Amino acid sequence: MGKKEIIPLITKEGHNYLIQFEFIGKAQIPDGVKTDIVDVLISVENNVGINNSSTLGQFASILKKYLTENNVILYCYCDHAEINRAANKQNMSPQKYRSKLFSAMFDKQGNDDYVSQLIVINDEVDHYIHLISHKKNEGDIVSLKNEVLAQK
Repeated sequence: MGKKEIIPLITKEGHNYLIQFEFIGKAQIPDGVKTDIVDVLISVENNVGINNSSTLGQFASILKKYLTENNVILYCYCDHAEINRAANKQNMSPQKYRSKLFSAMFDKQGNDDYVSQLIVINDEVDHYIHLISHKKNEGDIVSLKNEVLAQK
C-alpha cells in the first residue's frame, strides 16, 4: 500500500486547490478486489473556486498522471456542497452536476486505456461515485461496484 500524496494546484485565476490521494486500507476492500483503491479528495481554499474547462482539464491531467504512475483504482466521491451551476442546470443536485463535470473532464482527455465506472446510490440524498483505473483492472472495478451497491 502506498502513502498519502497531496498535490497543490493554483489555477490561472489564482484559486488554490489541493488534490489528495489516500490509499484505502485492505481491511475495507472486498476480498475479491486485488487492485489497491485510492480515495481522491479535491478541496479548494475558502470554498471558492471556478469550475471552468481549464481547471477541469488540470484536474483530469493530475488524475491521469497519478494513474500512469500507480496501478490503482481511483475512488472519487462527488460531495453535496453547493456549486455554481448554469441556469439550465439549477434543477440538478450539486453532486449530480459534479458527476457530469467529472465525466466530461475525464472523457475530454482521450483516455482509451482507462475505464471509468459511475455508481449512483439512491438514498435520502443521491450519492455519485466514480471508479477509474486502467482497463486491465476492469474486473476489479466491476467487483467493487457490485460490492458497494450490495451494501446500500
